[in-house]
Amino acid sequence: MTDSRRKSEICVAPSHKCSGRENKMLRKHLHADILKMKGTPVILAHILIPIITSGVFLLYYSFSAWNDATKIMAFYQAVGAGFPVLIGIFCASVAAQEKKAGGFQNLLSLPHKTTAFWSKVFLLLLFGMFSILFTAILFGYGFCRTPGCSISIGLCITMALIMWCSSIPLYLWQMILAFQFGEGVSVCAGIVSSLVSALMLTGLGKFIWKFTVISWTARIPYTFLKLVFGEVGAYDELKAVLPLYAIFTVISMLYYFLWASYFEGCKLSE
Repeated sequence: MTDSRRKSEICVAPSHKCSGRENKMLRKHLHADILKMKGTPVILAHILIPIITSGVFLLYYSFSAWNDATKIMAFYQAVGAGFPVLIGIFCASVAAQEKKAGGFQNLLSLPHKTTAFWSKVFLLLLFGMFSILFTAILFGYGFCRTPGCSISIGLCITMALIMWCSSIPLYLWQMILAFQFGEGVSVCAGIVSSLVSALMLTGLGKFIWKFTVISWTARIPYTFLKLVFGEVGAYDELKAVLPLYAIFTVISMLYYFLWASYFEGCKLSE
């Protein structure tokens, strides 16, 4: 019995040390990436864009004759459709920064470059969560203070979290595009994604939006709002898309890990 316990301790100990070392490396890369981003407009953009966006919509809604349901739907449709292009720009900015630092040599020379790649996408996801929550809180606070408002700020925050979750696959694939093919490709892909997202909000996307990943940041929150406001068929739409979202997100994470492990540099020179 004692021998088996000793063997199990010998086998388990290295895994604990390995995970602890990886966590330490991830924290180190996160700290380094934050320092790198201080010299770029990425952090400032995540603060200014929510203020400008919520301010513009609140100003328009102050004299608009729309009802509350239409107003909040229009707001999250616009934010969800514009989100992909911002993701493309931010991922392109991160890739451009690494490219300027010796053509990715600082990144490629790391012994565990996968941790460095996860640090970058994780940090952008954190910034994205902050930005979308900040937008929802600013808009929700101003919108809910209007006389006779029937919308709660809790709904605005819930919508922000749903939109952020819907954006996770986009961050992963946009990061791959930015590093593998150049920042121009990432920005163009973001623009196309936003245009398709807007298109999927119309009747043309009624049946195919569930299979159009780049439209999820706009259409999933919009469908959830339809469910909240009691529209027929919204529950069935969400029930159909959630398994697809879960499967595709897991596949995206696995592919991102494999891609980061074998990344050897950008294929296109800009």
